Amino acid sequence: MNFHIVLLLFTGSLFFGSGKCHVVPPKALSIGRSAEECVITVRTEKVEPQPLYVEPRRSSFWPITDNGHLVVKHNEEIEFLCPGHFKYPFEDDKTVIAKCVDGRTFSVDGKHHDFTAFACKTWPSYTARRTGRSCPGGELLESGFSYEDRFFRLTEICFNPTEEATRYVYHTLEPGSDYYQQGMARVEFITDGFFGGKDVNYLYTQKKQKETISHILGFDAADFIMGAEQRGTFLFVNTAPQWQRFNAGNWQRVEDSTRTMATKRKLNLECYTGTYGVTTLANKHGEQTEIYLYDEGGHKQIPVPKLYFRVVIEPRERKGIVLIGVNNPHLTLEEIERDYIPVLCTGPQIGINSLHDGINSLHDT
Repeated sequence: MNFHIVLLLFTGSLFFGSGKCHVVPPKALSIGRSAEECVITVRTEKVEPQPLYVEPRRSSFWPITDNGHLVVKHNEEIEFLCPGHFKYPFEDDKTVIAKCVDGRTFSVDGKHHDFTAFACKTWPSYTARRTGRSCPGGELLESGFSYEDRFFRLTEICFNPTEEATRYVYHTLEPGSDYYQQGMARVEFITDGFFGGKDVNYLYTQKKQKETISHILGFDAADFIMGAEQRGTFLFVNTAPQWQRFNAGNWQRVEDSTRTMATKRKLNLECYTGTYGVTTLANKHGEQTEIYLYDEGGHKQIPVPKLYFRVVIEPRERKGIVLIGVNNPHLTLEEIERDYIPVLCTGPQIGINSLHDGINSLHDT
Protein backbone atom coordinates (compact mmCIF):
# COMPACT_ATOMS: atom_id res chain seq x y z
CA MET A 1 0.00 0.00 0.00
CA ASN A 2 1.60 3.25 -1.16
CA PHE A 3 1.27 6.50 0.75
CA HIS A 4 1.89 9.83 -0.91
CA ILE A 5 2.08 13.13 0.96
CA VAL A 6 2.29 16.43 -0.85
CA LEU A 7 2.36 20.05 0.19
CA LEU A 8 -1.03 21.73 0.42
CA LEU A 9 -1.08 25.42 -0.44
CA PHE A 10 -3.84 26.75 1.79
CA THR A 11 -5.01 29.28 -0.75
CA GLY A 12 -4.90 26.85 -3.66
CA SER A 13 -5.06 28.52 -7.05
CA LEU A 14 -7.45 31.17 -5.82
CA PHE A 15 -5.21 34.10 -6.68
CA PHE A 16 -4.76 36.03 -9.87
CA GLY A 17 -1.20 37.11 -10.14
CA SER A 18 2.38 36.76 -11.18
CA GLY A 19 4.86 33.97 -10.61
CA LYS A 20 4.79 35.30 -7.04
CA CYS A 21 0.98 35.28 -7.11
CA HIS A 22 -1.18 37.97 -5.58
CA VAL A 23 -4.84 38.15 -4.68
CA VAL A 24 -7.28 40.64 -6.15
CA PRO A 25 -8.86 43.12 -3.72
CA PRO A 26 -12.52 42.96 -2.64
CA LYS A 27 -13.69 45.48 -5.23
CA ALA A 28 -14.88 43.32 -8.11
CA LEU A 29 -16.43 45.36 -10.92
CA SER A 30 -18.79 44.70 -13.78
CA ILE A 31 -17.36 44.82 -17.28
CA GLY A 32 -19.23 47.80 -18.68
CA ARG A 33 -16.58 49.22 -20.99
CA SER A 34 -16.38 52.24 -23.24
CA ALA A 35 -14.35 52.61 -26.43
CA GLU A 36 -11.64 54.64 -24.69
CA GLU A 37 -11.07 52.31 -21.75
CA CYS A 38 -7.98 50.18 -21.41
CA VAL A 39 -9.13 46.58 -21.03
CA ILE A 40 -6.71 43.72 -20.37
CA THR A 41 -7.87 40.09 -20.24
CA VAL A 42 -6.17 38.65 -17.18
CA ARG A 43 -6.03 35.01 -18.27
CA THR A 44 -4.63 35.47 -21.76
CA GLU A 45 -2.78 38.82 -21.90
CA LYS A 46 0.12 37.99 -19.61
CA VAL A 47 3.42 39.76 -19.10
CA GLU A 48 6.41 37.88 -17.68
CA PRO A 49 7.93 38.60 -15.27
CA GLN A 50 4.75 40.34 -14.25
CA PRO A 51 4.66 43.56 -12.21
CA LEU A 52 2.18 44.27 -9.46
CA TYR A 53 -0.84 46.20 -10.71
CA VAL A 54 -1.73 48.57 -7.89
CA GLU A 55 -3.65 51.73 -7.12
CA PRO A 56 -1.28 54.72 -7.39
CA ARG A 57 0.48 55.69 -4.16
CA ARG A 58 -1.71 53.32 -2.13
CA SER A 59 -1.26 49.88 -0.58
CA SER A 60 -3.99 48.12 -2.53
CA PHE A 61 -4.08 46.02 -5.68
CA TRP A 62 -5.89 47.20 -8.78
CA PRO A 63 -9.37 45.59 -8.85
CA ILE A 64 -10.24 42.87 -11.34
CA THR A 65 -13.73 42.71 -12.86
CA ASP A 66 -16.23 39.91 -12.37
CA ASN A 67 -15.32 38.68 -15.86
CA GLY A 68 -11.58 38.61 -15.29
CA HIS A 69 -10.51 41.92 -16.84
CA LEU A 70 -8.20 44.68 -15.69
CA VAL A 71 -10.03 47.88 -16.66
CA VAL A 72 -8.59 51.41 -16.53
CA LYS A 73 -10.68 54.38 -17.61
CA HIS A 74 -9.40 56.86 -20.19
CA ASN A 75 -6.87 59.25 -18.57
CA GLU A 76 -7.08 57.31 -15.30
CA GLU A 77 -3.77 56.42 -13.64
CA ILE A 78 -2.57 52.94 -12.71
CA GLU A 79 0.71 52.05 -11.03
CA PHE A 80 2.97 49.26 -12.27
CA LEU A 81 5.34 48.10 -9.53
CA CYS A 82 8.57 46.09 -9.91
CA PRO A 83 10.57 46.17 -6.63
CA GLY A 84 13.56 44.71 -8.52
CA HIS A 85 13.41 47.15 -11.47
CA PHE A 86 11.70 46.99 -14.84
CA LYS A 87 13.01 45.81 -18.16
CA TYR A 88 13.65 48.31 -20.98
CA PRO A 89 12.39 51.01 -21.47
CA PHE A 90 11.89 51.58 -17.73
CA GLU A 91 15.02 49.78 -16.52
CA ASP A 92 15.97 52.58 -14.10
CA ASP A 93 12.61 52.49 -12.34
CA LYS A 94 10.96 50.33 -9.72
CA THR A 95 7.56 51.94 -10.07
CA VAL A 96 5.84 53.51 -13.08
CA ILE A 97 2.58 55.45 -13.00
CA ALA A 98 0.86 55.39 -16.38
CA LYS A 99 -2.33 56.88 -17.82
CA CYS A 100 -4.74 54.89 -19.93
CA VAL A 101 -5.01 56.02 -23.54
CA ASP A 102 -7.25 53.24 -24.87
CA GLY A 103 -7.24 49.50 -25.56
CA ARG A 104 -3.80 48.25 -24.50
CA THR A 105 -2.04 51.62 -24.77
CA PHE A 106 -0.77 53.61 -21.80
CA SER A 107 1.01 56.95 -21.61
CA VAL A 108 4.11 57.72 -19.50
CA ASP A 109 5.57 61.24 -19.68
CA GLY A 110 3.70 61.84 -22.92
CA LYS A 111 5.01 58.69 -24.64
CA HIS A 112 2.70 55.83 -25.58
CA HIS A 113 3.53 52.25 -24.60
CA ASP A 114 1.80 48.92 -25.12
CA PHE A 115 0.74 47.04 -21.99
CA THR A 116 3.52 44.48 -22.58
CA ALA A 117 6.19 47.19 -22.12
CA PHE A 118 5.61 47.09 -18.38
CA ALA A 119 7.58 43.96 -17.50
CA CYS A 120 9.90 43.30 -14.55
CA LYS A 121 13.46 42.00 -14.67
CA THR A 122 12.52 39.45 -11.98
CA TRP A 123 9.32 38.34 -10.29
CA PRO A 124 8.34 40.53 -7.32
CA SER A 125 9.43 38.92 -4.04
CA TYR A 126 6.73 37.47 -1.83
CA THR A 127 7.16 37.63 1.92
CA ALA A 128 5.57 37.10 5.32
CA ARG A 129 5.93 39.40 8.29
CA ARG A 130 4.97 39.34 11.93
CA THR A 131 2.13 41.61 13.00
CA GLY A 132 2.91 41.56 16.72
CA ARG A 133 -0.56 40.15 17.37
CA SER A 134 -1.40 36.72 18.67
CA CYS A 135 -3.98 34.20 17.51
CA PRO A 136 -5.13 31.16 19.48
CA GLY A 137 -2.42 28.56 19.20
CA GLY A 138 0.06 30.84 17.47
CA GLU A 139 1.08 34.26 16.25
CA LEU A 140 -0.59 36.24 13.49
CA LEU A 141 1.44 36.84 10.33
CA GLU A 142 0.52 38.59 7.13
CA SER A 143 1.80 37.65 3.70
CA GLY A 144 2.16 39.82 0.65
CA PHE A 145 4.52 42.17 -1.16
CA SER A 146 6.61 44.87 0.47
CA TYR A 147 7.80 48.04 -1.23
CA GLU A 148 9.33 50.91 0.75
CA ASP A 149 6.69 51.95 3.31
CA ARG A 150 3.86 50.08 1.58
CA PHE A 151 2.74 46.50 2.15
CA PHE A 152 0.29 44.79 -0.19
CA ARG A 153 -1.37 42.14 1.94
CA LEU A 154 -2.62 38.86 0.52
CA THR A 155 -3.46 36.72 3.54
CA GLU A 156 -3.44 36.56 7.31
CA ILE A 157 -1.78 33.45 8.71
CA CYS A 158 -2.08 31.96 12.19
CA PHE A 159 1.25 30.18 12.66
CA ASN A 160 2.60 28.22 15.63
CA PRO A 161 6.40 28.72 15.64
CA THR A 162 7.01 26.03 18.28
CA GLU A 163 5.29 23.23 16.38
CA GLU A 164 6.04 24.96 13.05
CA ALA A 165 2.43 24.41 12.11
CA THR A 166 -0.03 26.65 10.29
CA ARG A 167 -3.34 26.84 12.14
CA TYR A 168 -5.35 28.70 9.53
CA VAL A 169 -5.09 31.18 6.67
CA TYR A 170 -7.62 33.94 5.98
CA HIS A 171 -8.15 35.45 2.55
CA THR A 172 -10.92 36.83 0.38
CA LEU A 173 -12.31 35.29 -2.78
CA GLU A 174 -13.86 37.53 -5.43
CA PRO A 175 -16.14 36.95 -8.45
CA GLY A 176 -13.21 37.19 -10.87
CA SER A 177 -11.21 34.49 -9.10
CA ASP A 178 -12.18 31.74 -11.54
CA TYR A 179 -10.24 33.63 -14.22
CA TYR A 180 -6.93 33.15 -12.42
CA GLN A 181 -3.86 33.06 -14.63
CA GLN A 182 -2.60 29.65 -15.66
CA GLY A 183 0.75 28.35 -16.80
CA MET A 184 2.81 30.77 -14.72
CA ALA A 185 6.43 29.85 -13.99
CA ARG A 186 7.03 27.84 -10.81
CA VAL A 187 9.67 28.49 -8.20
CA GLU A 188 10.57 26.75 -4.96
CA PHE A 189 8.76 27.45 -1.72
CA ILE A 190 10.72 29.63 0.68
CA THR A 191 10.93 29.69 4.49
CA ASP A 192 11.48 33.48 4.67
CA GLY A 193 13.07 33.41 8.13
CA PHE A 194 10.67 30.89 9.67
CA PHE A 195 11.20 27.18 10.52
CA GLY A 196 14.42 27.75 12.46
CA GLY A 197 16.72 27.53 9.46
CA LYS A 198 15.52 24.04 8.46
CA ASP A 199 15.73 23.00 4.83
CA VAL A 200 11.99 22.43 4.55
CA ASN A 201 12.26 21.62 0.85
CA TYR A 202 14.46 18.67 1.87
CA LEU A 203 11.97 17.56 4.54
CA TYR A 204 9.37 17.24 1.79
CA THR A 205 11.54 15.02 -0.42
CA GLN A 206 10.65 11.34 -0.78
CA LYS A 207 13.98 10.16 0.66
CA LYS A 208 13.78 12.23 3.84
CA GLN A 209 10.11 11.48 4.43
CA LYS A 210 10.74 7.73 4.19
CA GLU A 211 13.52 8.06 6.77
CA THR A 212 11.27 10.06 9.11
CA ILE A 213 8.33 7.65 8.81
CA SER A 214 10.63 4.69 9.44
CA HIS A 215 11.98 6.36 12.58
CA ILE A 216 8.52 7.24 13.92
CA LEU A 217 6.82 3.92 13.21
CA GLY A 218 9.78 1.64 13.89
CA PHE A 219 9.80 -0.31 10.62
CA ASP A 220 10.96 -0.02 7.04
CA ALA A 221 8.77 2.52 5.32
CA ALA A 222 9.65 1.59 1.75
CA ASP A 223 5.97 1.71 0.85
CA PHE A 224 5.60 5.24 2.19
CA ILE A 225 6.58 7.18 -0.95
CA MET A 226 5.78 10.83 -0.30
CA GLY A 227 5.69 13.17 -3.25
CA ALA A 228 7.63 16.40 -3.37
CA GLU A 229 6.44 17.52 -6.78
CA GLN A 230 3.93 20.03 -5.45
CA ARG A 231 6.13 23.07 -5.67
CA GLY A 232 4.67 26.50 -6.14
CA THR A 233 5.16 30.14 -5.48
CA PHE A 234 4.21 30.60 -1.85
CA LEU A 235 5.72 30.51 1.62
CA PHE A 236 5.94 27.39 3.76
CA VAL A 237 3.98 29.19 6.51
CA ASN A 238 1.09 29.15 4.03
CA THR A 239 1.20 25.37 3.65
CA ALA A 240 0.74 22.07 5.45
CA PRO A 241 1.32 18.40 4.54
CA GLN A 242 -1.61 16.64 2.90
CA TRP A 243 -2.08 13.08 1.62
CA GLN A 244 -1.78 13.14 -2.16
CA ARG A 245 -4.96 11.18 -2.87
CA PHE A 246 -6.89 13.60 -0.67
CA ASN A 247 -5.14 16.60 -2.23
CA ALA A 248 -5.94 15.57 -5.79
CA GLY A 249 -9.42 14.30 -4.95
CA ASN A 250 -12.01 15.70 -2.59
CA TRP A 251 -10.01 18.73 -1.44
CA GLN A 252 -9.26 19.79 -5.00
CA ARG A 253 -12.99 19.70 -5.68
CA VAL A 254 -13.57 21.88 -2.60
CA GLU A 255 -11.16 24.50 -3.95
CA ASP A 256 -12.52 24.40 -7.49
CA SER A 257 -16.19 24.50 -6.49
CA THR A 258 -15.68 27.39 -4.06
CA ARG A 259 -13.94 29.47 -6.71
CA THR A 260 -16.56 28.60 -9.34
CA MET A 261 -19.41 29.48 -6.97
CA ALA A 262 -17.91 32.92 -6.29
CA THR A 263 -17.66 33.59 -10.01
CA LYS A 264 -21.05 32.25 -11.11
CA ARG A 265 -22.97 33.94 -8.29
CA LYS A 266 -20.77 37.07 -8.33
CA LEU A 267 -20.02 36.78 -4.64
CA ASN A 268 -17.35 38.29 -2.44
CA LEU A 269 -16.46 35.54 0.01
CA GLU A 270 -14.35 35.39 3.14
CA CYS A 271 -12.41 32.14 3.49
CA TYR A 272 -10.66 30.55 6.45
CA THR A 273 -8.68 27.45 5.54
CA GLY A 274 -6.96 25.57 8.33
CA THR A 275 -5.98 22.40 10.11
CA TYR A 276 -6.81 20.52 13.28
CA GLY A 277 -4.98 17.76 15.13
CA VAL A 278 -2.22 15.42 13.97
CA THR A 279 -2.85 12.39 11.76
CA THR A 280 -1.74 8.97 12.98
CA LEU A 281 -0.55 5.66 11.56
CA ALA A 282 -0.09 2.33 13.30
CA ASN A 283 3.49 1.64 14.45
CA LYS A 284 5.13 -1.80 14.56
CA HIS A 285 3.21 -2.58 17.77
CA GLY A 286 -0.12 -1.63 16.21
CA GLU A 287 -0.34 1.58 18.23
CA GLN A 288 -1.57 4.75 16.54
CA THR A 289 1.37 7.19 16.37
CA GLU A 290 1.33 10.86 15.38
CA ILE A 291 3.17 11.72 12.15
CA TYR A 292 5.49 14.72 11.76
CA LEU A 293 7.80 15.65 8.91
CA TYR A 294 10.50 16.62 11.42
CA ASP A 295 11.26 14.27 14.32
CA GLU A 296 14.80 14.61 15.65
CA GLY A 297 16.34 14.97 19.10
CA GLY A 298 12.99 14.73 20.82
CA HIS A 299 11.60 17.62 18.77
CA LYS A 300 8.48 16.91 16.74
CA GLN A 301 7.61 19.65 14.26
CA ILE A 302 5.68 20.22 11.03
CA PRO A 303 2.77 17.90 11.89
CA VAL A 304 0.73 16.13 9.23
CA PRO A 305 -2.79 17.43 10.05
CA LYS A 306 -5.63 15.14 11.05
CA LEU A 307 -8.32 17.37 9.58
CA TYR A 308 -8.55 20.21 7.09
CA PHE A 309 -11.36 22.73 7.21
CA ARG A 310 -12.54 25.55 5.01
CA VAL A 311 -15.03 28.09 6.32
CA VAL A 312 -16.68 30.10 3.54
CA ILE A 313 -18.68 33.19 4.54
CA GLU A 314 -20.85 35.43 2.40
CA PRO A 315 -20.91 38.52 4.67
CA ARG A 316 -23.64 40.48 2.89
CA GLU A 317 -26.30 37.79 3.34
CA ARG A 318 -24.69 36.55 6.56
CA LYS A 319 -24.51 32.99 5.28
CA GLY A 320 -21.73 30.47 5.68
CA ILE A 321 -20.71 26.86 5.27
CA VAL A 322 -17.99 24.74 6.84
CA LEU A 323 -16.29 22.06 4.73
CA ILE A 324 -14.23 19.44 6.59
CA GLY A 325 -11.87 16.85 5.13
CA VAL A 326 -10.23 13.87 6.82
CA ASN A 327 -6.55 13.95 5.85
CA ASN A 328 -6.08 10.20 5.51
CA PRO A 329 -7.73 8.48 2.53
CA HIS A 330 -6.71 5.05 3.85
CA LEU A 331 -9.22 5.14 6.69
CA THR A 332 -12.42 3.14 6.28
CA LEU A 333 -15.84 4.76 6.52
CA GLU A 334 -16.39 2.80 9.73
CA GLU A 335 -13.22 4.26 11.26
CA ILE A 336 -14.22 7.79 10.27
CA GLU A 337 -17.73 7.37 11.70
CA ARG A 338 -16.30 5.94 14.93
CA ASP A 339 -13.31 8.21 15.53
CA TYR A 340 -14.07 11.45 13.69
CA ILE A 341 -17.81 12.12 13.49
CA PRO A 342 -18.32 12.24 17.29
CA VAL A 343 -15.59 14.88 17.56
CA LEU A 344 -16.92 16.96 14.67
CA CYS A 345 -20.59 16.85 15.53
CA THR A 346 -20.55 17.68 19.23
CA GLY A 347 -20.13 20.96 21.05
CA PRO A 348 -21.95 24.31 20.83
CA GLN A 349 -23.45 25.53 17.58
CA ILE A 350 -21.73 28.62 16.17
CA GLY A 351 -23.52 31.50 14.46
CA ILE A 352 -22.07 33.79 11.82
CA ASN A 353 -21.50 36.53 14.39
CA SER A 354 -19.14 34.33 16.38
CA LEU A 355 -17.74 32.18 13.58
CA HIS A 356 -14.33 33.87 13.69
CA ASP A 357 -14.20 33.23 17.45
CA GLY A 358 -15.22 29.64 16.82
CA ILE A 359 -12.32 29.12 14.43
CA ASN A 360 -9.94 30.62 16.94
CA SER A 361 -11.28 28.54 19.83
CA LEU A 362 -10.67 25.37 17.82
CA HIS A 363 -7.01 25.61 18.82
CA ASP A 364 -7.69 26.51 22.45
CA THR A 365 -8.84 22.98 23.19
